[in-house]
Amino acid sequence: MPHGAIVERFRANENLPSLPGVAVEVLALTEQPDCTIDQLANVIQNDPAITARILKIINSPLFGVAKGITSIKQASTLLGMRKLRIMALSFSIVQAIRRPEGDGAFDYEAYWRQALTAAVASRLLATKTARPITEEAFVAGLLHNIGIVAGYLTAPDLFHPLLERSHKNGRWTVEDEIELLGATHALLSAELLRVWGLPEPLSIGVEHYREAAPLDESRPTTPDLAHLIAAGVSIAELFAGDASMADIELCRTRCIQLTGIDRELLEQVLDAVATRVQEIAGMLVVKIGPTLTYEQIQRQAEEQLSQAIASPTGEASPPRKRGKAA
Repeated sequence: MPHGAIVERFRANENLPSLPGVAVEVLALTEQPDCTIDQLANVIQNDPAITARILKIINSPLFGVAKGITSIKQASTLLGMRKLRIMALSFSIVQAIRRPEGDGAFDYEAYWRQALTAAVASRLLATKTARPITEEAFVAGLLHNIGIVAGYLTAPDLFHPLLERSHKNGRWTVEDEIELLGATHALLSAELLRVWGLPEPLSIGVEHYREAAPLDESRPTTPDLAHLIAAGVSIAELFAGDASMADIELCRTRCIQLTGIDRELLEQVLDAVATRVQEIAGMLVVKIGPTLTYEQIQRQAEEQLSQAIASPTGEASPPRKRGKAA
């Protein structure tokens, strides 16, 4: 297809999911120079569902708050305006992306499992490396592939060949996206964020995360957020299953190169991911299906290696195709 045709459909706003009213109000309010955190809290607490989800997540182990937070006013004092705004937007966006009635072609469980894993991993990496953009990392990780489902809803005719390839090979790759759509999911995601009017640093980080190189090789213009997303996505791909010992070591190396995280701290992140993902999925009321723990991934990789050693040909049973991402 012509390069960028699907991007033009996004810009024309054809069949795109729309933001809930509270997200539109939050964006409009925070664009005003005299906006106060109390005004923001008042807008958010008018939406009971968003309020409940923010309170659940802020009282979860992901935040580690010692004293229970029972109101948005309390949460706003702890979070500050920037973090509260980003959390409200992220939960609103999850509301916006729901499975249409009778739609069985697109695997929404796998989509949300990958997105939430990337979000949780990105935030944990930001926390362990003392980045001041932990909430941005969570939201950007959550949204890094939102262009996939939005693109599917906008242009199902163009996405059908991708779904066929996914059913045949177990998943599709970024190279498949470029071949069949003329654009990557990162670009589609960034365009949707711009259509929605989300903060530009989020759009830039999402658009460029696939280009993020090791810190000592990266261009000065590559935002730190892109490095965190890239590392979080690497972890999400690892947790997709069927990983070999080489895949595990490659993920570790990539995360260290992209974020500078200490190897011991990285192991703590990997150990915590699965539990946190299930917690957040419950808070967001999102179905993600079964998930693997890091221990299970390592055990499966060890079994695969043992099979390869014991096999007369020196090869284990072939895993399903692993690709860069969608």
